[in-house]
Order: sequence, then structure tokens, then C-alpha cells
Amino acid sequence: MGDMKAKVESGGEKTKGVEVDVDGVMQQLGQAGRFHLRSYFLVSLVAVQVGLLHTTYIFLAADVPYRCVIPECESANTTEYSPAWLESALAAGGRERRCASYAPLDTQLPCGEGGFSDELRTCDQWLYASRDTIVAEFNLACQEWKRTLVGTVHNIGMLVSLPILGYISDRWGRKRALVLSCTLVGAIGSLKAFSISYEMYVIVEFLETVAGASAFPAAYILTIELLGQDKRVLTTAFLGIMLVIGGLSFAMLAKTFAYWRTFILVVYPPSLLFLSYIYILPESIRWLLSKSRKEEAAEIIMSAAKMNKVTLSDETIKQLYSQEEKIQTIDEKKDTEGEDGLWIQVLRSPIIMTRLAICSWWWITCTFVFYGLAINSVSLAGDKYTNYMLVVSVEIIAVVTNALVLDRFGRKRTLLTAYTICGISCISITFVPTSLSWLATFLYLIGKIAITQAFSGIYMYTSELFPTHARHSLLGFCSMVGRVGSIVAPQMPLLAIYVDWLPSVLFGATALVAGGLMLTTPETLNTRLPDTIAEAEHIEARSLAPPPGDKGAEQANGQVTSRF
Repeated sequence: MGDMKAKVESGGEKTKGVEVDVDGVMQQLGQAGRFHLRSYFLVSLVAVQVGLLHTTYIFLAADVPYRCVIPECESANTTEYSPAWLESALAAGGRERRCASYAPLDTQLPCGEGGFSDELRTCDQWLYASRDTIVAEFNLACQEWKRTLVGTVHNIGMLVSLPILGYISDRWGRKRALVLSCTLVGAIGSLKAFSISYEMYVIVEFLETVAGASAFPAAYILTIELLGQDKRVLTTAFLGIMLVIGGLSFAMLAKTFAYWRTFILVVYPPSLLFLSYIYILPESIRWLLSKSRKEEAAEIIMSAAKMNKVTLSDETIKQLYSQEEKIQTIDEKKDTEGEDGLWIQVLRSPIIMTRLAICSWWWITCTFVFYGLAINSVSLAGDKYTNYMLVVSVEIIAVVTNALVLDRFGRKRTLLTAYTICGISCISITFVPTSLSWLATFLYLIGKIAITQAFSGIYMYTSELFPTHARHSLLGFCSMVGRVGSIVAPQMPLLAIYVDWLPSVLFGATALVAGGLMLTTPETLNTRLPDTIAEAEHIEARSLAPPPGDKGAEQANGQVTSRF
């Protein structure tokens, strides 16, 4: 590398205004060399971790069967869950069956048939069929709101985390944000196993999510910035499959280590190994160059070229080691300001502000419908672990479908179709008679696949709409606002008690609105990732690349590309 640098400094005339053509460099490095495969493997482990740890509350705070303890018939430490007299002592059904019992008629012999009155009394002691979750551990019987609050707190933590880690990613680097998030979630999450009260558990759940919610966005952005535009869809599909693998691993480990404290101590501590990424994972080349950190970028590029066994062109080497800085116009300087001016730049751009609002609605829709349908799915009859694995497995259909159509038909058309199908399917469930339960299940699965497809695609589409120096911050903002949907989703079963058809209609209506908004944003198929706000504002103009060799057209677009 030193010889190459010397060649630039001693040979030929330095050209003032030389800047690095990032896409040209990435094209020369290739996309399937040893450097890339190594990076893909490292990032894939992050996606598996996210799939494994992202929704642990589903099982750790899951409901368990419990019943009232009848003091006159048994002691509080009894071990028999279903004695012969129990049916006479408990209410007929519903919540009262778990939270109330009939008063005995005769305190001397109350436990025989007919030994209880019709008067219900509230229970103050319960017997749990299983102690695998926090419900039994912290005696949460008949306090459903405390159990569901864990999931709500988890999503609030995500809302807080995304802008913080997004800022860290855009200011100090993708790698730092990723390592920080992955290791902290392991360290803080492990503390849940030592919780001595419900309050402590909820606080640690919140802190864990604040620390770890941004691991996947950081991994995703790091990966797409490593690739050329033609491999972004493949990257999304790849990471989506890794998430599914993580989700399947979560269900299998939760079934194997059913007791919640044991499960935590098995799955969380290994996350501390991500500290090694400080030394083995490369930083985003595109991010380094956007921050004018040429020397660090050059070091990674030369290392990648060596690992991939490729030779960089003389022009690229000159760009990397040129000591002259580009003379910027006033407008260009505004776009390359530090992070302190990020939101001022965004607020001054009506296009970016409008796009930010639209993207936020897409994210609200995805989280609201995705988690809303998921909550209904885990309540299906049968083994909860098997049901969860089936629900996660069906997401592969959406991921593979995206891989096949996003580059063929474009981002807008694909996502518009996904939102529309989801909306129609959810609304149609309302009109299905109870005698056709198979049809309702079929429509549910179609809606679940469609919203998963939209959720998977919206990550990539949102990333392509915003500039490099603000990509993670703005993506994090959209995802943060989107958590409103996941916070509201758990309340839909309560709403269904009063109006049973309303949740499905709300799911469908929000999806149809999201599909309509898809018509207002530019297509990003075959476009370069924008590096500045000015480039992001003119994505549609940039999507039409000048023909090879047409230097005048290239200069007119403000892009000097290298042909290799």
C-alpha cells in the first residue's frame, strides 16, 4: 500500500478537485470476494441475534394456567392442580373462573359436591400450573395489564433507542453503533435473570431494549453500503432469512430451557462475544468517505483489494491518496456539514420532510399490522412454541418473494402491491362467516405474508430515499415513530371485546392508506445511494444513468463515473 501511495505522490500531476468515486471503487472490489463474504457472515450473526432476542417477552412474560386456592379445602402450598371438587368451587368460565371462587356452605365439610354457595368471592391466593414465566414468579395472577405491560415497555424502549443509536451511527460510525448495541443487549439483558421483583424486571427490559434495538438497522445499513445497487435486494433477503433462523432458534431454545431465568442465562451472555467485532469487522467505506476520512477508507479498501485479489486502477489510487481537497460550492458545503447541522438541513428541505412523514406512516403501518396479526397467531390452539415457529417460518415466503420481484418490478410497485393485498385480506376477514373458518385462516396468512413482505422491503426502500450522512438517523426516526404501531397493537384484542370486527378493519385501512402514499415517492430501482441531501432530493433524475461514454451527460448530472 505504501508503494501505491508513493506512486501517486511522485508520479504525474496532482489534479485539484479529485474526489473518490465510491461506486466505482466498490465495483472494482467486486461483491462476492473473500472480504465481502467475511463481512456478510459477521453481519449475519447480528441478524440471528436480533431474531433470537428481539421478542423474548413473548415467552418470558407468557400467560400460564392458574386457579384460585380454596383455603377451606387445601393449604396454600398444595401441589394438586385439579382435585375432584374443583369444578364445584370455581365459576363457570371467563376471567371470573381464574380470579374468583364460590364461598363454602359449611366450613366443616365444604369440599364435597354441592358444598359451595352461589356467592362469588375474590381470590387472594393462586396456584400456578407452571412456574416457567414471570407470571408465576412474581405472582401476576389476575393482573393481565402487568403481563402485557412488559411488551409495551419493550416497544417504548425501541422508540427511545432508535434515534439515539441512529445518531451514534451517523456521527461515529456504523461499526461502533452495531458493537455497542449488540454487546449491551447481552450485558443488560442477562441482568433480567437476577430480577427480584416485577418492577426490577420491567426496568431492565426497558434498558435492554434501549441498548439493543438498533442492532439490526446498523447491520442492515452497514451491509447495503458495502454493496452495489444491484445487490441490495439480495442483502435484504439474506438478512431476512437470518432473522427467521434467529426466530426459530428462539422458539426451540425457549422450549428446551422453559424456565425463564435459565433461558436468559443461556441466550444472553454469548452476545458479549460481539466485542470482538471492534477488531474483525470493517467500517462502512461509504460512511468514512462521506465524513472525509480518506485515510481510514483507503486502508480498508486496500485491505479488501488484497483479500479479494483484485488490482485497483491508477485513477482510483490517485483518488484515494490525493492530498488536494475538492473546492466546494456553497451549496455543496451545506450538504457536507457536520452532524450538528443535520436536522437544520432536513427542516430546510420540504422534499425530505414530506418523505420523512410518509416513511413514518409506512413504518407505523408495518409494526401495527405485523405485531397485531402476530399477537392473534400465538393465541391459536396447540403448542405455543410450534405455533410461533410456523408463524416465523411463513415469513420466508415474503422474503423470497421480495428477492424475486423487487429488482424486477421496482420498489414502489412491489410495496404498493403488498400493502394493497394486506389491506384487502384483513378487511375481507370481517365478512367471512364463522362456518368458513378455513377461509378466514387463509386470508389471515395472506395478510401476514403481505405485511411481512412490506416490512422487509421498507427497510431497503427507506434507506435508499435518504443520504449517507443522515441515513441511519432518518431511518431510525422513521422506525422510532413506527413503534407507535407496535405499542397500540397489543390493545386490539381488548378492542375486539367491544367491536369484534374493528381490529381487522383498522389493520386493513392503515395498510391501504400506506399503499396510497407509495404513489407519492420516487422509484429507487437502479439508482445509486444518495450521499447528500441534494442528491436525495433528485433521486428520480439520478435514476436515469447516462449512456456509457457520454461524458457530457455525466458531467451534467454532477457525477463523474469511472468505467472499469
